[in-house]
Amino acid sequence: MAVLIVTIVCIAMIVVGGMTLSQSYLTSADTTALNVNQLSVMEGDIARTDLTITRAVQLNWADYVRVTVKNTGQTKLSSFNKWDVIVNYVGSGGSVASKWLPYTLLPPEDNQWQKARIGFNGPIEFFEPGILNPSEEMVVLVHLDPQPQATSTGDVSISTPNGVYSSSPFTNLGYARFTTQSENVTLGNEKYYELAEGVESDGLAITSGAVFSTNESARKLLYNIDNPARAAKHIYPLVGIKQIPAALWMVYYRGFVGGYGSFPQADGDTCFNIDIIVRQADGTIRDVIAERVAAGWVDQSEGGFWMTFSGTYNFPGYTVVDENDYLEIDFYGLSLRGPDAPSGNMQLSMDDDNLDISNQTRIEAFTL
Repeated sequence: MAVLIVTIVCIAMIVVGGMTLSQSYLTSADTTALNVNQLSVMEGDIARTDLTITRAVQLNWADYVRVTVKNTGQTKLSSFNKWDVIVNYVGSGGSVASKWLPYTLLPPEDNQWQKARIGFNGPIEFFEPGILNPSEEMVVLVHLDPQPQATSTGDVSISTPNGVYSSSPFTNLGYARFTTQSENVTLGNEKYYELAEGVESDGLAITSGAVFSTNESARKLLYNIDNPARAAKHIYPLVGIKQIPAALWMVYYRGFVGGYGSFPQADGDTCFNIDIIVRQADGTIRDVIAERVAAGWVDQSEGGFWMTFSGTYNFPGYTVVDENDYLEIDFYGLSLRGPDAPSGNMQLSMDDDNLDISNQTRIEAFTL
């Protein structure tokens, strides 16, 4: 009997042990399968996530590095407090710094960053507020201490929690310089070209112009000669900027005046100039700061040649009403007598990366 009991107990232990081993094996297999599945989901999430920094600049009119990052992937992005922002730069004292910056919901203080706004091809966020959807752009404000040194360069990197990142250099010129670009920004129902700070032209040239008839006296807004519906209107976002300081503006026009016969007919007869406007996010005008200023006059001997003309304007200063507003620069051609033949042209070259910066259409502002 004793042997039988022992035998039964042994058989029971073998059965229980086998079941335990089987359960452990099945649990391990399930866990492994779950981990593989999670890894597959993570890999798919990474594959569908992509970022591109389209602009990064040290603002001359504010103590921020302003970064524009576009969601070029297929997934929605949020949880910005878990993002990594790292900046490498030369500080105002000349020391090299590399900093990881924490996120803040408020305007950033020393060594912090903030999501200033999200929009689609402009400042308006159409759907899902606070989420960076595919094709939307997010404007990031970075406040560094110490500030970047004048005439120095730096690098900013932004990465999502799953490790996808983008980086871009930025430059602190020590003064404000704006170049006309071919990228588009939409306000209301109208498209504008971009005015970019701290960068050179980086695209294929756009030529904007106007045609003048015999002895025509007129001031004409210039239009893209390959797309007559697009006026030479360029806008610069004011997000992060509270005050545009009083400054001497040097406006450089890469231009051409010519045609049949003599155009210009005399010195002091023809010039390029600009209007300066502040436009709201919905496309309406908030303020007209100046009209017909910064005239770049073309002498008669300069007709028929592509040259760089310049004019100056003492900008009076402007207090920004809404950070979602834009500074708008409209380019015009003015002729007091027009050509002495059937027709003549006034043209400006925009965003031509084949030109040295000294010959690109641009604005340089030096604080008074």
